[in-house]
This record gives sequence, structure tokens and C-alpha cells, in this order.
Amino acid sequence: MDEPFQLEVACLPPHCPVTLRSTLCSEGNDLWESFSHYVSDERGRVNVSKDDSLGGSYIGCEPMGLLWSLRLAVGGRQNIRLRKKNMQTPLVVDISLFDGHTIDNFNTQTALAMTTMERWYMAPGVRRIEVRENGVVGTLFIPPGPGPFPALLDVWGLAGFMEHRAALLASRGYACLALAYINHPELQLGSGMGISYFQESWKLLQSVPQVSADRLGLLGSCFGAAIFILMASELPDISPQCLVAINSPSGFFKPGEGKYLEKMKRLLPEPKLDANGHLMTKDAILAVGIDLERSLQAGGIQCPVLLIVGEDDQCVPSLESAQKLEAQMRAVGKGHLVTKLSYPEAGHLIEPPYHPVMRSSSFILPGQTVTLLWGGVGKPHAAAQEDSWRRILEFLDKHL
Repeated sequence: MDEPFQLEVACLPPHCPVTLRSTLCSEGNDLWESFSHYVSDERGRVNVSKDDSLGGSYIGCEPMGLLWSLRLAVGGRQNIRLRKKNMQTPLVVDISLFDGHTIDNFNTQTALAMTTMERWYMAPGVRRIEVRENGVVGTLFIPPGPGPFPALLDVWGLAGFMEHRAALLASRGYACLALAYINHPELQLGSGMGISYFQESWKLLQSVPQVSADRLGLLGSCFGAAIFILMASELPDISPQCLVAINSPSGFFKPGEGKYLEKMKRLLPEPKLDANGHLMTKDAILAVGIDLERSLQAGGIQCPVLLIVGEDDQCVPSLESAQKLEAQMRAVGKGHLVTKLSYPEAGHLIEPPYHPVMRSSSFILPGQTVTLLWGGVGKPHAAAQEDSWRRILEFLDKHL
């Protein structure tokens, strides 16, 4: 899924306008689609890796634009994220070629040509093992071979449990435990497990025979990143070799003993809505301000830290949190341990490469479902996903 592809069209008349359309049917039977307009060269060819799209879902030379610009089709469900739940099957993307520059009614036209791609998160030989041990709920992915492998704990934010990033990391040589800690039916506390749960998860990962126990790291997004920053800074029995934090709100919230959604709802004032009625929680968090009793003190971190920030994050104050963490580390002489990657016009949902860019989507709060504004502008957000993933893999390779 993180590998680019090359798409070429041949045997067209010279200087012929055509439309390329990509479609994907999700596991929830939702249709996602993207289209782009091209003109063939004097040889009757189109090379998506080199040629500019003249219109459609994106403009300019975007070799992977037909993936990252995928949107939910008009007439179907809206405001839902593309989530791959079954890692043992691929995402199947159909790409069709149409005569002329078309913008709709594709189903009434006959395609000139068509091809199908399979996009996998799990490489051949990666093993997927469901974990239900000592109260820990998650899925462990182990690379091919005997090991021992460097390993990672992987958690997301308050939206809940996802496996796809862990599967992709295992495909790159890391044993990876995708950890559930909120909104999961098998957890004792569905509204958010406390810090002791993460300590138990760390011990469990260390005990896996195929894992090199002295080469463990932490990788988290949003609230999961804040939890991992707390673990690395304040828990003496947790000694990661490195930490990756993506759009963390750690400068404003200190994770405690669970029930995170209820605590956030009580803490925040009435959030603002944008012109489309989407919830903007970042400004509400900033309005609360930094409380030293509530915010996280990161000076105890002993390992290299990679901070990834989307400057257009409308969900949490990730840039302000990263700046605060940097200042805390510098204050205790550890500024050299911190690397910050800050991406203008990237939003909150920084996924692995080529994942469809989602500026907003539905989010379940206690007692209500809202449309949450994540932020991010298509092309620069997609570029941030691609660049940050490359930098994450380089960082893990260096420190694990």
C-alpha cells in the first residue's frame, strides 16, 4: 500500500483528450471514486507519472493522485473514513479510461480500457495473531522469518482500533502490536483504558519470542501519541528506543486512568462549527489553555523522538503541543533528541501514503455523532503523508 505504481496509456490518437477514473468498493460497500483529465502526446501515450492532469479530482503531475484523491461517490453515504478491517485481503482499485474529458455519468459510457490493482497492507509471509492476554486486546503482526525483530506498539486516537498501519510496518520488518484501548467491545472500559493497561501491553510485547526485547519503540497518533509520550517520560519501567508522535495534543491533556471521551467532553467548552457545520475542537482546546496539572511534562523522555505535525490540524493543537514538548526537552538539555516535521496545509489524519485525504468525517462522542473537521488540503496533505512515512521508516531504521 505504501509503494507507488506507474500507470501508462498507449495506442491513443495523438493529442487525444481522455479521462482516467479510479474506483474502489470498501468493505462497507461504499463506492469511492476519483477522475482526472489528460491529453495524449504526439505518440498517443499518457504517462500519469510524468504528465499533468488538466482537471478533475486533482490538477498537475500527481503520480498517485488517483488514489489519494478518492472520494465517496455522490448518492452514497458521506462523511465516513476509508477503513480497511480485513488485513488478509487487498484493497481492489479499478482504473478505467474514457474518451474525452468527462466529469460524471461514467456508468453510461463504455470504457476504452480498464485495469485492476490490488493494494496490500500485509506483505506475503507476514503473520497476523489476535491478542487476548492479561486483559490486553489487539493484533500482533510479525514479519516473515525467524526473528528476533525490532518491535513497536502502535495506537491511534480516540476514534478507536485500527490494524492497517501495524500490518504495513510488519511488511517493512517490524513486529508490531496494534493496540485497542478505546471503543472496543472486548475491553473492560470501552471509554478508554488507563495507563496500567499500556504498561501491561509493553510487557506482553517484550515477551513475544520473535521480538528483540531491547529494540522496542512506540508509535502513536493523536491521543495515542499523548499516552506514549507520558509512558516514555514518566514510567521508569518503560524504556523505548524511540518514539514517533503524530499530531499529539500532549501539551494540553495529560492521559490518566481512562474514560477519555467523557473527560474531554466535560473539560471543553462548546466547540465552534465551521461554515459547513463541522465541529472544530482545536479552538475549544486552545480556549481552555495550558494547565500544568493537566498537561504533560516531557522532560523525562530519554529516547529519540520524532514529532509529526499537520499545521492545518483543526482537531487538536498539535503544533502548539509539539512546540511545548520541544521547549521542555531543551530546558533539560535534551533538545538534540527531538526531530520535528511540520507540514503546512496538512491536517490531523496523517495516514500512511496514498490513503484518501479526509478533511472531515463522522465521529462518535458520548450520546451523539458529529461531523468532525480534521483539516488538511488535498495535494499538500497527500504529500505530507508520503514524506512523513518515508521519514518514519528512516527514523525507525536508525534507532531500532
